[in-house]
Amino acid sequence: MEQICQDKLSFAFDVDASLMSGILRLQDVIGFSLGEGIAVTAEKAELPGVSLYGGKAVIRYSRKSYFFRGLGILAEHLRLGEDCFTVSEDGFFTEMSVMLDSSRCAVPTVDGICRMLDYLAVMGYTMAMLYTEDTVKLESRPYLGYMRGRYSPEELRAVDDYAWEYGIEVIPCLECYGHMERYLRWGEAARIKDTERVLLAREDKTFEFLDELIGHVSSCFRSRRIHIGMDEAWDMGRGAFLTRNGYVPPFQIFTEYMERLIGITNKYGLTPMMWSDMYFRVCTTNNRYCGEDIEVTPEVAEKIPSEVELVFWHYGEKDRCDDYMLKKHNALGRKVIFAGGLWSWIGHFPEHNYVMETLEFSLNACRNNNVREAMITLWLNDNAECDIFANLFGLSYFAEMCYDKNVSGEKLRARFEACTGGNYDAFYAMSYYHNRFGEGIEYKPYNGRFFGKPLFWQDIMEGIYDARLQQNPMSDHYAASAEIMKQYSGGRWEYLYDFAYRVFDYLALKTHIAETLVPVYLAGDRDALREIADVLLPQLKEKVIGIHAAHREMWHDHCKAFGWRGLDERYGGMANRCDTAKMIIDRYLDGKLDRIEELDEPRLGSGLSGFVQTKSIVV
Repeated sequence: MEQICQDKLSFAFDVDASLMSGILRLQDVIGFSLGEGIAVTAEKAELPGVSLYGGKAVIRYSRKSYFFRGLGILAEHLRLGEDCFTVSEDGFFTEMSVMLDSSRCAVPTVDGICRMLDYLAVMGYTMAMLYTEDTVKLESRPYLGYMRGRYSPEELRAVDDYAWEYGIEVIPCLECYGHMERYLRWGEAARIKDTERVLLAREDKTFEFLDELIGHVSSCFRSRRIHIGMDEAWDMGRGAFLTRNGYVPPFQIFTEYMERLIGITNKYGLTPMMWSDMYFRVCTTNNRYCGEDIEVTPEVAEKIPSEVELVFWHYGEKDRCDDYMLKKHNALGRKVIFAGGLWSWIGHFPEHNYVMETLEFSLNACRNNNVREAMITLWLNDNAECDIFANLFGLSYFAEMCYDKNVSGEKLRARFEACTGGNYDAFYAMSYYHNRFGEGIEYKPYNGRFFGKPLFWQDIMEGIYDARLQQNPMSDHYAASAEIMKQYSGGRWEYLYDFAYRVFDYLALKTHIAETLVPVYLAGDRDALREIADVLLPQLKEKVIGIHAAHREMWHDHCKAFGWRGLDERYGGMANRCDTAKMIIDRYLDGKLDRIEELDEPRLGSGLSGFVQTKSIVV
């Protein structure tokens, strides 16, 4: 791995032997060597911090993970030329965790996870979760995770062992009710299937399966905590359960199910946490999770198992409800954990503006409501286009906001670059994929701000976002963004900078075609159509092929091969559509077609709308 700079720092460590394995791993991550330089000692203290005076550094820590954050802080300040300083952390959050999605198409390899753990250690994360719906191997269930890149017990233990050297607790995260559609499609699971995505309640075979799954997975980790999922089980009781039992009120089904499930976690000595939404949704008539008017009734509250910890998940959508929703959670008398999101599930890059905007409010709400465990989720989507390391920007922001409620922009920049070796501005610029925030535009509603993925994948001839682009062109934005990314090169993240450049360069041309194709066709501008067919479409195909190759290399560097097939098909499909579009336009221009059906179809409005000019945002 490439070091941060050519001149490595030199440290002489006099610390507990248990810290040395992590220290040795981080030499190339943060750029130091063992030698006769700065003398580094460590001492136990209630609050973490770092001091340097007279060439001697002291790292204060109460737990192992704080030491490695302190080591990163020491290196950062030395690189800034400081020879005397003291840094103290506020220590409000007792746990700061990340959930790594290992089920939505992309399954990180053990090496990929361990590489991410290196950066999480320097940032100061205390906990990591692997979200595995079906991607674990059970010998008795050959179709569980079949062709999905499932983890063997040896792989799970390897991750746990690696994290343990940093003091990072790895917690398994399973789905124990809903979100099981990838396994339930197989005949092997027929006996435990209620609906397409929900396990069958009141079925002994279901709980035999869960007993085996929980017992097996938990045996691979040192942690005695487990995430049992339980969210978004919309259609429980409406499939095979309804046929067998008739109508049973959903909350009754859920309560019975939870009682049996908690019996299993108790059997293995586990403390379960779960997404809290179903307890709130059952108290509404329209299945809402958030709302000031929602009140969890005493009858519902008393059915929440005493053993369970409630995770309030909210990613900033629609409104700022975190403060009042955390109050409602606290009133239930259970331990409460907050979970925010990195917006990694909306295309090739996260939208960092939204991450920063929403997390600042959410973490302040945690502090105001004494919620002392915070989690950030790195969800993926059905394509998993987003490289996990593109999320280092958001991971660093979350960490600094947890350790310092008054963190400055200068500190955010310095900490990110010290922890990752990346260029802060380059990583931030990746979010230009989504919108034009750099030009001072505010997008309302919230889901009208994520342009990149729909524009990237939309069809050339049947562009459902063409009307939006013709009214509000984006080609100039993407062309400017490509020029910005072009200036960043070198270092360990060069592959990401190059990939972002390729994506922006492609989007500039694709949106230009979308903005002009139908208008020139309707205007009868045959010269413009000829240029699109003979010049622009072949160029677009070439750019697609280049992105495909770069993305394939990137994926296989730190993800298992399973799951990539879908992107092969999508990229290949886009390249083929360039050929087909050229053929159709050629036939029209040669008089073999009297019209182009797809271009005659009126372009209707799309969901990408609703934005107003506001003040510029300074990052």
